Amino acid sequence: MPINHRFSRREILGAGAATVATVAFPLPAFAQAAAKIVVIGGGFGGASCARALKQTDPKLQVTLVEPNKTFTACPFSNNVIAGLRSIEQQQFGYDGIAAAGVTVVAQAATAINGKARTVGLADGTSLGYDRLVLSPGIDLRFDALPGYDEAAAAKMPHAWKAGEQTLLLRKQLEAMDDGGLVVIAAPANPFRCPPGPYERASLIAHYLKTRKPRSKLIILDAKDNFSKWWNGYRCRRAAR
Repeated sequence: MPINHRFSRREILGAGAATVATVAFPLPAFAQAAAKIVVIGGGFGGASCARALKQTDPKLQVTLVEPNKTFTACPFSNNVIAGLRSIEQQQFGYDGIAAAGVTVVAQAATAINGKARTVGLADGTSLGYDRLVLSPGIDLRFDALPGYDEAAAAKMPHAWKAGEQTLLLRKQLEAMDDGGLVVIAAPANPFRCPPGPYERASLIAHYLKTRKPRSKLIILDAKDNFSKWWNGYRCRRAAR
């Protein structure tokens, strides 16, 4: 879940570490009012958790906090880049979650007060909770690679957060002349989703082979090997 600049993901995790740990323990007996559970983040983890909690005990007051009204999934987004899948097939709304009895709040979480058990929202309001679940997802560390920042990403898209970046990379491939060059730099270990760069290379190679056969793809990678041999095999086959 995107967090605005006033409150970073790291700060949220630090502030809520003690609070989120409590979800692992049984809920105490609440006298009359139903227990209030707030889930921050509407990705795979947060949305699934919110729905499962409501299904486990319909009496729970479950609130999902997510500023985006549409979730764009990252798995299979490389197919969008290669022109094999539409971005709409990657996008999902929260109507089903709401229909299951979960309250969906389309706001960004900006603060957590563990002592008061409240979550501050971007519009200035706050939500009280008995239990809190933090599932904000991942974000890019632009300070980890010298010379690459958010401005650079607008010209050299990473496309590891599905949505605008996915479409930007796809448009760049479509606009590239036949005979152009695509360069992919695979990161050093450890990194999230080890086969990711090679899956992308495979699909871009397929796109170039079928649409722009005079073009080339170069992979810059200091590693001797990578996980998921099958992806590597597909990559070599597609590049032929």
